[in-house]
Order: sequence, then structure tokens, then C-alpha cells
Amino acid sequence: MQQLITPDEALKIILQQVAALPETTVPHHQALGRTLAHDIISDLELPPFANSSMDGYAVIASDITGATPDNPIKLRVLETIAAGAIPTQRVSSGACSKIMTGAAMPADADAVVMREETHVDRDGEVSILACARPQQNIRPAGSDVTKGERVLKAGSLVRSAEWGMLASLGQAEVSMFGQPQVAIITTGEELASLGEDLQAGQIRDSNSFTIAGLTRTTGAIPQSPCRVGDDPATLETALYEVIEKCDAVITSGGVSAGDFDPVRDVLQKIATVHFWKIAMKPGKPVMFATIKNKAGRAIPVFGLPGNPVSVMVAFEQFVRPALLKMQGRRAWQRVTIEVSVDTALRSPAGKVEFVRALVLPGPNGWQAHLAGEQGSGRLSTMTRSNALLVVPADVTYVEAGQTLAAQMTDWPEIITE
Repeated sequence: MQQLITPDEALKIILQQVAALPETTVPHHQALGRTLAHDIISDLELPPFANSSMDGYAVIASDITGATPDNPIKLRVLETIAAGAIPTQRVSSGACSKIMTGAAMPADADAVVMREETHVDRDGEVSILACARPQQNIRPAGSDVTKGERVLKAGSLVRSAEWGMLASLGQAEVSMFGQPQVAIITTGEELASLGEDLQAGQIRDSNSFTIAGLTRTTGAIPQSPCRVGDDPATLETALYEVIEKCDAVITSGGVSAGDFDPVRDVLQKIATVHFWKIAMKPGKPVMFATIKNKAGRAIPVFGLPGNPVSVMVAFEQFVRPALLKMQGRRAWQRVTIEVSVDTALRSPAGKVEFVRALVLPGPNGWQAHLAGEQGSGRLSTMTRSNALLVVPADVTYVEAGQTLAAQMTDWPEIITE
């Protein structure tokens, strides 16, 4: 009998076979959702000048010591400074400048009194109704980012915040790791395309959409899916074609030990097979191989099962981390939290089981609610879940109220320092 490897061993093998794609320079508008290839070092301070964090009046703090609504202190208003304008007047004792949020501070002013703590007089003066400490309501130059500071690390995902920071730093072009082009091949004579009428014995090809969607969420680019039926020669031809124009291949179905499972046989013939079958449920018959293209580059091939849930679970455990590594990401693993299960469950001995669940906040912490029957063909359970509960291989029974680790499949990967 074949010795099954553990999920951890399988992932280790996969990650040893994939590497970050070559970097490329892209315009800023294409950087969102991609991975930085280099540290981003600021060549300026942010903000580049001291500015007001409030609409109000720029003052000398010592001028308004003791100011209250019952004891207002009058100051002469020199000018109004709008955001983007350059102050023209130096603030002297007994004077102030009206200032807008984000506007540059005038010389010698060391505090801002917000507008709500003032009263405008008719004679070009303003009554200050509250005192202020030095630097109150002022954003000093460099208070957000200092010149020479490493602002973003190589391997970081450019989210909306990072995208905005790159713009603030004037990064019109950014060096990013490449995005993997991923070929998707589904097998099975029983599959019908979306839009076709189902014939007797047919089911619709949902896996191609599921895999393409999962691939896109990693930042990789799925190519148009290819369906090859159960013919080994057709599959072999398709594999040789796609490895010349893609960075990874994902197949669905055909990896078990049945009479109509071509993926296993074809990969054993034309590829280097690194493993087949993992001690896990669902997703046991996962195969991982590499095929060299004409350029001599080893293209990873992920042979996933045909059952929809097995596809999604196997993708989460193995394909997603690999595609993230290929994009140079520092974080590959989903966030895992401890949760309390609300239902007792049994698990097979010797296999890690991934149980679909909906994890929600409870009165005593995170609570896991099973998403329904756990059959590997029940795609509906994935639509009702946001987590995979991890039942260790040496655990066969979990009582209600016990805790398990939960992989949060809707949460982003951990951002490491």
C-alpha cells in the first residue's frame, strides 16, 4: 500500500519547486493587487511641510494663555491660508492667520485653535475662546514618513493603502514581481459547458469557474479553461501546449485510480511526479508534478480531484501558497484562529480533515458552526462557510464546545514584519 504524505509535507515539497517570477516595472495605475519586488525608500518627508490638522487660526500659543469663553483674547487676522496656498505673512505677537485643514503653517505660528473655539469679530479681529499648547493641531513635516525611511517592504501586497502611499511618494513606476499565468484543464466526459442543456448523465463544469475564481483572488491570471474529456492523448497534447505559455497548470479530475482517470497516467508518463495522494480529507488524491517546457523551465502542475469541495480545499492548502510565492509574497498562509465548535464531529484516523464551517463572534470568543453535511461533492457547503476547521490526524472525535484551529478563508494572509 502506498504511504501517504501529510499536508505539511506536501506543501513543503511544492514550495521547494516554485520560485518568484522575474520582476517587471509597471506604471502606478497597474500596481494595485500586485507584489513589490523591492523595498520602497522615501526620498522625501511626509507631510513635506508642517500643516494644520484643523480649520481654525494659526497662533502663537503663548499669546492666548488663559483664554476662555469668559475671558476671550482678541487677535488681529493677517490673512486666510487655503490648502495649497503659500503663507505670505509671518505671525507676530497679537496676530494670527485664518487657516484651512492641510494648509501650510505660517512662519512663527506654533499652534492652531480650531474654528469652534473662536468668535469672529467685525473689525478684522477674532476672539480666541480657548488656550492651546505648542504644536496643538499641527502635523509636523515628516510626522508620517521621514526621508530615507523604508516605508514598504519587498514582498508586500499593494492594497489600497499601499497604492495611495506609493502615489504620495511620487512612485509613478513601481518594480513588481510577475503575475503567474495559470492554465486550467478540466477532465471528464460527463461535463457540459455553461449554457448547454444537460443531457442524461451530465453535470455542468463548475470546477473551471471555481478554479479560475480562486486563482484570480491570489493575484495570478487564469487563462481560458480547457476541457479535454477522458482521452489521455488529448490531455497530453493540451499539457504540452499550455506549458509553453503559462507559469502553472491546474487540472481538475482524473487523478484517482479509476479506469477513466487520465491525469495520473499522463503525468506519470511525461512529467516528474513529486507526490500522489495526501493523508487528508477531502482532497486525498492530489498529484503534484513538474513538466519541462521547450525552454527547459519546470512548470508546476497541480492535479486536483474532481469533487468540487476537494478542489477548493486542495487549492487553499497547496495551490494558493504556491501562487503567492511565485508572486514574491512574504505571507503565504491564511490566518488561523482558535474557535469553539458548536457540534460534535467524528473524523477519520490517520488523516487531517478540513471541515467547512461558518465562524462568527460568540459570547465567549469565536464560535464555529458546521456548514452542513461534509461530503466532498457538496459545493453548497462552501457557499455557507468562511473557514476550514483543521482536525488533526490523531483526533477521531471532537466534542461540542472543544476548540479547533480554523483557517479563515475569507481573511487575507498574515502580514509579517
